[in-house]
Amino acid sequence: MQRLMIGACLLGGGCAGLAGMIEVAAVHGRANASLIAGYGWSGILIAFLARHNPLAIIPMAVLLGGLGAAGGLLQRRMDMPDATVMVLQGFIFVAILASDTLRGRYPWFQPRRTDS
Repeated sequence: MQRLMIGACLLGGGCAGLAGMIEVAAVHGRANASLIAGYGWSGILIAFLARHNPLAIIPMAVLLGGLGAAGGLLQRRMDMPDATVMVLQGFIFVAILASDTLRGRYPWFQPRRTDS
């Protein structure tokens, strides 16, 4: 099982490196600050929101992508600062981490039992 995990990580990292190389070489011609898009932060947040479930990653990615796309509209229409969407994503991340940490430790965070 460890070999499979290490192999998957190597394959994913290699594909990411290849995609980055193509992006720099073919599209931009050189590395610059516009390449930093925050995909790593979004990927970590999506993985935690999906609870590491491969089937739940797609709807969570759509949800977070929609939130990011709506951020510009929020900033223009409601006159909010640029970091509003990042703050909201941070609150979501902290809420998910807190729920994982507190689950099972206190009586009100106990999983519900379904007695049949």
